[in-house]
Amino acid sequence: MNDASFPTSWWQRMLSQPSPATPRCLPTGHARLDAALPDGGWRAGQVVEVCSPQAGDAEWRLLGEAVRRGVSQGQALALVQPPRSLPQDPWLSSLDEHLTCCWPGPDPQAVVEAGIQWLQAHPGGLLLLWAQEMTAPAWRALTRATRRHAGHVMLVRPAVTRWDDSPADVRLGLLPGRGRHWDVRVQTPASAAAVLVRVSLQDEAAARAPATLATPSGLKVVVDPADRRRTALCGTLAQVCDELDRLARREAQGWPLAA
Repeated sequence: MNDASFPTSWWQRMLSQPSPATPRCLPTGHARLDAALPDGGWRAGQVVEVCSPQAGDAEWRLLGEAVRRGVSQGQALALVQPPRSLPQDPWLSSLDEHLTCCWPGPDPQAVVEAGIQWLQAHPGGLLLLWAQEMTAPAWRALTRATRRHAGHVMLVRPAVTRWDDSPADVRLGLLPGRGRHWDVRVQTPASAAAVLVRVSLQDEAAARAPATLATPSGLKVVVDPADRRRTALCGTLAQVCDELDRLARREAQGWPLAA
């Protein structure tokens, strides 16, 4: 009997396909974080979950260096359901055809489907996806697409979700520290316990800027008239951290903290 008369089985078709290239690894831009990650950076084909206390500023400062490196190497970039508070980075505006931004709507399933469709059209691309909720089927679908298309996928979720079980390959929990330093809680399925890494998420322009008298715009400062030492800062988490860091620089330079 001639074996050629039988239809090719699925496993024979799979074996005949060319093997995918070795997954690329992007350095995070933070030496301590690279040392804590199993592959020394963000490896292609993995879903990285970032639990951020306030979507927009912190995770972009954490992931921005790797994103820039990947785009410089020819990777396409997509931002799916990005928050309106995402920093206005001039570098993003200069990407033109290399950048895709979309807002599928509040439905978490639609957000994940939009990300998967983009990965199918851009194998090996960089996908940053913001999702409030993730069901088990959505996790499976996103993981399969990430593996199949060898993409770098960063899934940003609220900080409270760090207490939930997660099938992510790498899970990062961002915890605000002193000034613009953040503690990053790194957890992988293979690790017995999470590793805590301290990184600086302060941009270079802010680090070089001298202390000034001006308060950042958008931040509300309320001073107790009975005791001027008691002051309340009302604003976003990033604004409050910036103001505290500004006051620390003023104090270090010998400036008075209050007029």
